[in-house]
Amino acid sequence: FGLVFMMAAITFGSPITTSVVEEKQTRIIEILMSAVPARVLLAGKVVGNTLLAIGQIVLLIAVAVIGLAVTGQTELLQGFGAPIIWFAAFFLFGFVLLAAMFAAAGSLVSRQEDAGATLTPVMYLTMIPYFLVIFLGDNPVAMAIMSYVPFSAPVAMPIRLFFNEAQWWEPLAAMAVMLVGCALV
Repeated sequence: FGLVFMMAAITFGSPITTSVVEEKQTRIIEILMSAVPARVLLAGKVVGNTLLAIGQIVLLIAVAVIGLAVTGQTELLQGFGAPIIWFAAFFLFGFVLLAAMFAAAGSLVSRQEDAGATLTPVMYLTMIPYFLVIFLGDNPVAMAIMSYVPFSAPVAMPIRLFFNEAQWWEPLAAMAVMLVGCALV
């Protein structure tokens, strides 16, 4: 879950920053903003890349489910069922959160050469949950805390659900916290 989230977030989030900076650098943004407000333009980039990213996640889930079913690993498939569905839901909102941050990072600079400085914190927020889950995955307190932090919830909560370490209400509460984070960003 962690690797899939990190790779998809970087793959589909970084182009948002690049696109925003490119439009500013070529001054196309001035023409676009005469017809479309800046928030709508950034929201369009976030929504478009989110659709591509969630499409990839759904495709990966379908391949995993079909692969487990074809190879006769129904016991493993039953264990993965609910966590995979929760992962897709958490991925959707977690990616929206990061995509908005990628868009904001691009809007802070005017040249591609300067994008690295604003992109680095967002990349850290994308990669750190993956590494924390690897290093602290056997620590129930750390995993519980990460389940409620908007940046790490898409990685930590599905893992806790897979290992039956979360109560029935915890994914709902974590999702609510993540939705508030999305709205704020």
